[in-house]
Amino acid sequence: MSVRRITLIARHYPPAVSGGARRPFHLARALRAMQVDVHVVAPSLPEGEPGIAVPHAHRDPTGGPPGPPGWRDLARELLLWPDPDIRWAMRAARAAAALPKADWILTTSPPESLHAAGLWLKRRTGAHWAADFRDHWLERPHRLERKRAWRRAGEAFTARRLLANADVALAVDASIAAELGALGARAPAVLPHAADPAPAPAPLHAETINVVHTGAIALSDPECRIEDMLAPFAAALRKQPALRLHLAGRLTDAERAAIAASPARAAILDRGVLALDEAGALQAGADALIFVASAKMHVPPSKIVEYLATDLPIVACGDGPWRADPRAPKGNPADALAALTKGARVTGRARAPTPEDVARALLAMLEAAS
Repeated sequence: MSVRRITLIARHYPPAVSGGARRPFHLARALRAMQVDVHVVAPSLPEGEPGIAVPHAHRDPTGGPPGPPGWRDLARELLLWPDPDIRWAMRAARAAAALPKADWILTTSPPESLHAAGLWLKRRTGAHWAADFRDHWLERPHRLERKRAWRRAGEAFTARRLLANADVALAVDASIAAELGALGARAPAVLPHAADPAPAPAPLHAETINVVHTGAIALSDPECRIEDMLAPFAAALRKQPALRLHLAGRLTDAERAAIAASPARAAILDRGVLALDEAGALQAGADALIFVASAKMHVPPSKIVEYLATDLPIVACGDGPWRADPRAPKGNPADALAALTKGARVTGRARAPTPEDVARALLAMLEAAS
């Protein structure tokens, strides 16, 4: 059966500044180009976007960091399952129920509570439901409380109940798909990340070798350490003083302190939080791209898909199982940085799929399951 209408529920969506906003945003645009009617339900929406904005009662709708935790925040951590966003997820589900009936509901996590909204809408409207996962749920979780035995047991029960009812379960890589299968999903399929459309490059200083990192670090993965990137950069700077490190994304106070304490601090530029198109332009104007990943990661962070859409050198910092991924750059990061030259390009590298590629693959999966 052809898919004519999709309701997409996403916690991260433009104009919020978040790396997680890219996947649903570009997917929705590509699906609409294929004549699919897509309505988005998110905390905020770009002007003219079809759908419903459901503001988050306890967060900055533009994606700003939350304030310091209080006793209510701690109570939410203990009592709200599978995560504190469950309240927003169910508000979003009730709002989505007022939209024209969809052929498919698509919920894309994180947070995993969005999938509870998907099941509720499936039962309420009779639509098919696809659950899309961009992170592991229990293996190498981003939410550190899930490492506690009692929490893991409870969330495993929740995950099995939800996944058993999903008509389609999707994962960005085979590792996450394997976890979904172990939790009861029926034949989970891989739907990879898509690369952003290439923007016009931002002008950067012509006499320096500009290395760019986009996105949050510890705020994206609490076990990820900016020091694992700063140390090799400082070592390389001693050999190649033309290097400059541009950081675009939300930094923690501890990360800013680490930058201030780095011997390379004069060559590090904090660009602050940039809109998606501005971050893409900064990447396009770079001489090289860099990322850092933690020891818990099985695959490189999703930003590697954006990076692979370019022909720029990529430098990887940190250690973990993700180093075995064929997409991960090899070698010592300090040596790789010191060897960079102005205007270097990489040829013959496999490119990441486009949003149109991913949208076509998604439609094929949904139509086969309809």
